[in-house]
Amino acid sequence: MNKQLSLKRRQLWRLWGRAERLLRLMQRAEPMSPGSFYLLRRRCGKPSCRCMQGKLHETWVLTRSEGGRVRLYRVPKEDRAAVRRLTDEYRSWQRARAALVKTAKEVLLRLDDMAEGRLQRWPEAEGGTTDGPADH
Repeated sequence: MNKQLSLKRRQLWRLWGRAERLLRLMQRAEPMSPGSFYLLRRRCGKPSCRCMQGKLHETWVLTRSEGGRVRLYRVPKEDRAAVRRLTDEYRSWQRARAALVKTAKEVLLRLDDMAEGRLQRWPEAEGGTTDGPADH
């Protein structure tokens, strides 16, 4: 039993260390912006345009959900590097948050498992009944 408990404690502290690293990552002061930044390629629909021969129009955009609707914003050339950093930071934060939620659940499961191993039933039931009414 002591070996099992010792192993469970080590596993618990490893999980706690992971949670600590994730929290440090999430509390950075870097600015961030939700959304996806990507190169949009599309046809305009004019019959004589070059896009009809396969040379699609390219525009760098930021898309994100606002009020339940997807909004698309064109990103000028001079802002592209900044927008990429902002969206990358947000995506990194979201991944860390998801990992933290998963780690927190695992910590709770490990704690519950350890508690279950420590439980002692008292009084031990003899034949499944008690001798009389409980004293209050």
